[in-house]
Amino acid sequence: MYRKVWKECQSSVCSIQYLSKFGTRTTTFTGFKIHDFLITDEVAGKMPRPEEVKICFTESDGCTEKASRTFDYAEFKSHIIRRGSVSHPGFVVLNLDFDEFRHIPSLRCSKRINYEIGYPIAVLGYQLEQNNLSVRGGIISSFYREQTGLNYIQVDCSIGQGNTGSPLIDAETSEVIGVIGHKMKFVTRTYREIMRIMNNNLKILKDAEGKFNFGDIDPVQVLIANQNQIKYLVHEFFKSADLRVGFAVELCSMIDICPEVEDVTSVDLEQNPGD
Repeated sequence: MYRKVWKECQSSVCSIQYLSKFGTRTTTFTGFKIHDFLITDEVAGKMPRPEEVKICFTESDGCTEKASRTFDYAEFKSHIIRRGSVSHPGFVVLNLDFDEFRHIPSLRCSKRINYEIGYPIAVLGYQLEQNNLSVRGGIISSFYREQTGLNYIQVDCSIGQGNTGSPLIDAETSEVIGVIGHKMKFVTRTYREIMRIMNNNLKILKDAEGKFNFGDIDPVQVLIANQNQIKYLVHEFFKSADLRVGFAVELCSMIDICPEVEDVTSVDLEQNPGD
């Protein structure tokens, strides 16, 4: 079953790499192609500004580059058709109408709206921000609806940091059900809170730097080094965290969020009558 999912979906899934001014990769998301559009999690439009963004699709081995394009960040943002908002969170849609990607096949969206708990699913993405695309299997474990009215799918599946924006796939039909989200991960909220506390601590320590000395040693500098080491370790633990629970926003809500693409998605996406 998962070999079939890989064969039918792998070539439509890409990495979205944020690059620094030195050309080093700072973070990686996953995206996937539907018609001439790229779908990914909404956090891709809200992260700290990189110097460049590289979109890369791979060959069937999941490693060898097949097609890619590098944008400066302003150009990348200009191709976002409409970003998610408080009332419509979940994912963003980018115009992917470039010569480099014309031969990349499109995924198919599921029209089914009544999935059952326990139904088999697959997630394709760049687990742990690695360079290789991977497939993971699991099941739908629950559903819930936010106050905004959007439906979310809870999955029991191995989810890592790089899976942000991954397609949630119906393992039996290889059709897209939803988009794996970043903002719903409780570990992310904890990580951000820890980093906020550490940054506040560093600010206080820097204000006190040089005011207390014991011989040739400034204890405040020692504490600053200690805090920076803890920040590094927290960041590495966060990047390597392998969760068993993930959340996806239903993709059938795309027409509500992006009416601009209704003309090309209406053949694949069906509005849930209950929404």
